[in-house]
Amino acid sequence: MSGVAGEEAPHAVLSRVADELRTLLAESEREMERLGHDFEALARETNAILETAGVIVSCAESERMASVLPGVQKLASAAKAFIRGRLQATAGVLDTVVAEEKLLERLTQLTRGQKAIVRETGMLRVLTNIEVARLGEVGAGFQYLAHELDDFSQSVARNTSELMEQTDGRRKAIGETRRTLAEGLPGMREEFARIEKRLEKALGEIDAALGELRGTPQRFRSVVEEVSTQIAGVVAAIQGHDITRQQIEHVETALATIGDALERGDGGAEARMGLAIQSYQLRNVRRTIDGWTAQIRSCLDGIGHIASSELMELGPAVMRQESALSAQLTHIDRLEEECEAGDAKVQASFAGISGLMQLVTEHLERSKTVRDRLQLLMFNSIVEASHLGTQADGILEISTSIKRISAAWGGITTQSEEATGKIRTLVEESHGTVESFSEASYAGLREAREQTLEGLEVLREAASCAETHGREVERAVQGVQTRIAEIGATGERLDAGFLRLERALKAMETLRRQLDYEAAGGGSFDAQAVEQRFSADYTTEMERAVLRAALAGGPLPPVEQTFAGNSVELF
Repeated sequence: MSGVAGEEAPHAVLSRVADELRTLLAESEREMERLGHDFEALARETNAILETAGVIVSCAESERMASVLPGVQKLASAAKAFIRGRLQATAGVLDTVVAEEKLLERLTQLTRGQKAIVRETGMLRVLTNIEVARLGEVGAGFQYLAHELDDFSQSVARNTSELMEQTDGRRKAIGETRRTLAEGLPGMREEFARIEKRLEKALGEIDAALGELRGTPQRFRSVVEEVSTQIAGVVAAIQGHDITRQQIEHVETALATIGDALERGDGGAEARMGLAIQSYQLRNVRRTIDGWTAQIRSCLDGIGHIASSELMELGPAVMRQESALSAQLTHIDRLEEECEAGDAKVQASFAGISGLMQLVTEHLERSKTVRDRLQLLMFNSIVEASHLGTQADGILEISTSIKRISAAWGGITTQSEEATGKIRTLVEESHGTVESFSEASYAGLREAREQTLEGLEVLREAASCAETHGREVERAVQGVQTRIAEIGATGERLDAGFLRLERALKAMETLRRQLDYEAAGGGSFDAQAVEQRFSADYTTEMERAVLRAALAGGPLPPVEQTFAGNSVELF
């Protein structure tokens, strides 16, 4: 029989292939043992990460966390109600001060009318003094009239000037308030609309984030189950190496038998079929190895995902929510401060009306007294003048003027009283509006804020828990990543070692083709005898199925990977 593979004898080729397989088994044995130890350590380290992450999840899963969102929702609702109330109250105040400004303008006009009467009364006093001087002794009785008119004009002049000064000051003050509110109200509406949108946005973000936190426990359990399955698969793969080793050993034994036959010159059909069977077996081994090395890589990828998954972001996520809610509360605090400053101005603007109303009331009372005195003075002067006859015509004209002044004064007093009554009614009606700016109006907002502060404290506790254990997770993750790199290097060495299997398989198939060529495809064999001869050492049904496929010249049977293994309990 001629030589093959570079004039190398067939039995020598098979001997070299057997040596390659023995070396492969020795190398893989060492690497698989190292791999087993590394995976045991990796499983422990991964378990430690999951345990710590489980603590973080329990922080976020506490029953108190369920109270956070309702508190925030109540705060948002209270803030919206507060904002709407502020807008309505501010608009109401604006309406009130506009109406009050008009009434005060009317009151000012009436007061100017009173001052005109005071000036006319002063002129009557002068005329009375002239008449008294002209009449001489007979006119002495009218001297009291001049004194009364003088006292009246001076007293009322002082009171009217004071009232006009107070009214003008009040009118200017509310005019400024009106302008401020009229100019500021559109801006307030826009600002409050922005605040309301920010509240809506913040509520939506917090709701979404808390929803994420609520879903984290289930995702965490899914991750744990996935990793458990992956590690169990690797355990089964490592255990499966024993079967692979046995399969290679069976091929090695069969090659020795075939090599002896070839060395004796028995290169018949049975030997060639034997080589075909061993090629099938090695290709099947190659498929099996590819399966469990893929399982190892999948597991490493899965554990690597744990090290960078959203689970590890749980701590920062909780802390972000704590920060976001704190910022929202700070914003609401600033809103309260701004509203309190505005409330003080509004309340001050209404507080000034009380003093003015008292002054106007006192002035009206004096005005009524003046009216009565003028009427009495008029009657007395007419009676006295009638005794003097035509000599007192001048006094009668003065009395007529006093009568006219008294009527005018009375009309102005009545109109002033009506304007004052309207102002007083307006202020009383606006009392409810002013109450909107009182301390009590903040009660609902502050109560909701306190509840949200309690929720914030829950978030802070969860954030502190997440931050503390998150650092532990980060440190553990670094160790796991180092371990994964080490296992990856072992896997690369295994892959390099299994190239020997490829070389062995190539040499065997080359030899078989050469033998088939030399025999010109001739010869027959007893399939049953071949099966009995080579299956005697087989310990798995897969080896027997591969043997039958080789005898039939068909494809390899489907791979039945069972890498799920037994369940592995993590923490």
